[in-house]
Amino acid sequence: MLQRRAKRISRDLTPAEQRRLAEYREQIAKELPELQARDQMRKDARQENTLSGELRRTIHKSDLSLAEIATRAGITPIMLDDFLTGERTLRSDVIDRLTIALGYELSRAE
Repeated sequence: MLQRRAKRISRDLTPAEQRRLAEYREQIAKELPELQARDQMRKDARQENTLSGELRRTIHKSDLSLAEIATRAGITPIMLDDFLTGERTLRSDVIDRLTIALGYELSRAE
């Protein structure tokens, strides 16, 4: 069976497009260090050997989007992101709702 390849069409950018591209690249360069730092914080928080660390690992493994998890748990995506980076702790009722949103149940070990 033959596979179709998309045709690549190239052209020179207009001066306005070149300026816009330069602005986008500058904006990305400014934002990148903060994004990298937050990603490292996310990785560090995920490695914690705690209930919160386990919950973070479960969230990252989920097939649900972060927005969907936040909605199901009744919190904002920003609150969830702050939890994932370790910048915010969550009340026990929020942790309960997150575990339910992910399809888990907290119980005492026997």
